Amino acid sequence: MFTKILCPTDLSEASLLSIAKGVELAQLCKAELILLNVRPEFMSKEAMIMSRVSAYDIHEHERDIALAAKAIMAEELRRAGGVGLPHQMILREGEPHDEILETAERLGCDLIVLTTTGRNHLIEYIKGSDAEQMLSKSHVPMLIFPVG
Repeated sequence: MFTKILCPTDLSEASLLSIAKGVELAQLCKAELILLNVRPEFMSKEAMIMSRVSAYDIHEHERDIALAAKAIMAEELRRAGGVGLPHQMILREGEPHDEILETAERLGCDLIVLTTTGRNHLIEYIKGSDAEQMLSKSHVPMLIFPVG
């Protein structure tokens, strides 16, 4: 049925619930599970130069954040009983909607599993929630679990 399931998370408590759902589906389908964390771009090279920020310091800080993100995803995978599953953990920088959809297409995922808390901020009432924005653009089927 499904062979590659993409499970994006921003590492919030609500989005980490999608990992358990992804593990459950991957086990049922004997599919590979791909965990994805997307962070907004911290600072462009031009902005670093303008603010005289040390590229080395930024690189070290970003590396620490990446290691922490992978540790959190690994722990959630373990809690959900998915350690034995074929899986990947991917970190990206950029606009979450775009990076999630691009990753799904590039890796040939046949399902995206995510959670949504609905519309929490004024801008989401205007633009729609992240899940709504992705749903309108995705060529990959999405399974969305409401939480909260």
